[in-house]
Amino acid sequence: MNKFNFNRFGKVVVRDFHNTYSLFGMSMLIIMLIPAFVWLTGWAFKAPSVDVFTRRSFIELAVYLTAAIASMKIYNSCNLVGKGNYFAMLPASLCEKFTSMALYSFIVCPLVVFVGSTLVDIILTVLPFGPYKEYIWQAPDWLRQMNTLGGYTTGFGAFVLLIFKIFAVSSLFMLANTIFKKNKFVKTILWLMIIVFALIIIIVPIMNHINWLEGWNWIIKIGKWLGVQSEEHLLRLFYWGRLLLYAVMTFIFSLVTYHRLKKMQY
Repeated sequence: MNKFNFNRFGKVVVRDFHNTYSLFGMSMLIIMLIPAFVWLTGWAFKAPSVDVFTRRSFIELAVYLTAAIASMKIYNSCNLVGKGNYFAMLPASLCEKFTSMALYSFIVCPLVVFVGSTLVDIILTVLPFGPYKEYIWQAPDWLRQMNTLGGYTTGFGAFVLLIFKIFAVSSLFMLANTIFKKNKFVKTILWLMIIVFALIIIIVPIMNHINWLEGWNWIIKIGKWLGVQSEEHLLRLFYWGRLLLYAVMTFIFSLVTYHRLKKMQY
């Protein structure tokens, strides 16, 4: 059973679909309604309009939240003694089970919530008495300028970056799901907060002694030395650097998760 078999993999995918529906379906439905909460808040406080950027941010929040929770809801007991036997005894190889886990955690659940949240936002935009005056894809000029500053000039570039972020978030929490036994999501958030707090303590004193304008000028000089012709090209380089960083994070977290599941003792 060491070789990857698509027939067995299909059966695992179907089984995980039923688990997703029963264990995570209601939670996904609630997360999809986050745009409705934003709409209701704007309507209740008689906001003249809710800008596209805010609405997009809450949809992204819904997707990130889904990517973080998915593995912990669907595969919560995969590392628990006794309860984890169901995962260990599935008639499929670890590669097939892990691929199905990644499929639902990385793609299926975040995609369902993304589509559902977007549809909810579109339906609420159609209502004539709400605070939404434009559809979510109708970005104002200042938002297009933000995209340019971020290193991409089109919505497609922003969407690709969002996908890579989702993969990185999902792989991190999937790894945490194999480490913690109880209160997995809360413990993961707490450890992330501790790590961020420690980094801030280390980085802030360094930042206080840096002349950022001079530092940026040096970055531009280095970029020109490397063949970067303009500041816009340098920003694009940062964009591709972030994509690479998220890809590396996803690969490392996923690889460690796979090896932890392989060495798991039930």
